[in-house]
Amino acid sequence: MVARQFVFRWLSLLSMLLLVAGLTACTGRLASESDSSEVADAAQALKTASEAQGLEAHEGYFKLWDIEQCLESVKVLGGCDFNNPTAPYLFPVVPYWPEEHVDSGLAGAFGETEPGYGATHRLDPNEAIVILGIMPPEAAYFGMQSYLFTRKGEFQTDNVTYEYHSALGTRDLLFHQMPLSPERYGSWDSLTDATNNAVIERQSGGVWGQFRYLVVTANRQMETRVRQMLSELSVDEKDIFTQAMPSSVNVGLEEEADDFLTLIRYSMPADGGKAGTASDAWRHDPSLAVLRIRATGSDLPLERYPAWGVDSPETRTAESEAYLEADLASLVHAVGKAWGQPCQTEDCSDRAVTFVDAQGEPFNLLGPKCILIGMDCLGDTQDATYKFTLAPGLDDGEVYAIVGTLGTATGNATYVSLALNNTRLRLGAKNVNHEQLSGSVTPEFFPDVENGDKLYVHYFTRDCTGLEDLTHGHCTTVEDTQLVIPIGDRASFVEREYIKPGTQRGPDSALTLASVLLPLQRPVE
Repeated sequence: MVARQFVFRWLSLLSMLLLVAGLTACTGRLASESDSSEVADAAQALKTASEAQGLEAHEGYFKLWDIEQCLESVKVLGGCDFNNPTAPYLFPVVPYWPEEHVDSGLAGAFGETEPGYGATHRLDPNEAIVILGIMPPEAAYFGMQSYLFTRKGEFQTDNVTYEYHSALGTRDLLFHQMPLSPERYGSWDSLTDATNNAVIERQSGGVWGQFRYLVVTANRQMETRVRQMLSELSVDEKDIFTQAMPSSVNVGLEEEADDFLTLIRYSMPADGGKAGTASDAWRHDPSLAVLRIRATGSDLPLERYPAWGVDSPETRTAESEAYLEADLASLVHAVGKAWGQPCQTEDCSDRAVTFVDAQGEPFNLLGPKCILIGMDCLGDTQDATYKFTLAPGLDDGEVYAIVGTLGTATGNATYVSLALNNTRLRLGAKNVNHEQLSGSVTPEFFPDVENGDKLYVHYFTRDCTGLEDLTHGHCTTVEDTQLVIPIGDRASFVEREYIKPGTQRGPDSALTLASVLLPLQRPVE
């Protein structure tokens, strides 16, 4: 018996060493045509190393979640939680542990179809989820983040945020029980600062096309074991990143435990992202692997991380945009005048609607604040600002001019996303990015507006045809279709500004100016 165990361990070690060669070769290197096999070898090396130490290790897969998958998610979740239409999301889909409670009310929430696997999952106190592989081609943004997804119980109503959203008309979007699991409430709340391209670049010296590792765990001891195994596989410490699940979450595999998920955002690739590009190929078949690893013995102590509290997220900074306040107001007036529908008050308050800072008081779209009251934070991240407003309607000739500062021009953003949402489906239906917003305020069209290069105006209406002289080509048609805004459905707008240059996070929203929605009417021909 002893001899048999020795032979088994020797063979396991030999297999692991043979795989190390392939792993070492692909660590810290640019991607190549052999990415898939190299990532598979690296995943197998870590799996073999884990099993040699008596750990359980099983591999999952990745699932792309785009607008097309929204209707399937609506059946399970009741909506799509205002996905960013600029960037389809990638979900690591993991195998369930044999004794793990699987919430049937979340089955197929993101289009998963393989039995025994899910994007949402419980978290064993002694496990680590390891995502490894080759990062995608260069883009404006890449980030991985873990979330609390559902929690047993009911959300709280005795707080100023609930009262605020009740008055605003957004209560049911942000406070709700799960449609198919009513004993649990929706809580898509951030649990850590994201591991994004700026974080990866700063720690490891490179990101695009490089081999990197992400460890998601609630146990410091498990993190240590995974890092030790990777070190023995010749992985450089600087290429490993941890998302520490805070002590404020309820880990465990039983029914009462919290439900979690991790997602990947990949936005505005440099090659354009169209079909046939390297970035599109990476999105649909990412050069990544995901392993679920755990210690089943009693020899591993549980050492929790601190709670990720209200004051825990990384401090954000911004270039103050206060100097543009008068110019922004001037542009709003100029737009109204150009359409023959001028404002009647100095601040246009008779017509215009100012976007709400969703991360400020009392909206409070911030993970640790949402968790305290059971609010659904809609997959928030500190890598972006969120500014939000509802639109009255689109079915009676309405044209909406969105007027704002352009974060990429003011030094506050790496990229900007102005999204049109279907509010009923919580669906990000259309998007205009900073490249499309840039150049919309020129002296030719707005001669009396100063600093036009730092401002933008964009229009949304049912049909932009015939409005070219008024919109100067900066207009988005809003179709009456199921996955845009059908007749009778209400729209809303969200402006996102991602990653202030030189930092790892989005700009401080308190120092940026809120955009303005100016309702207009289509001219009578």
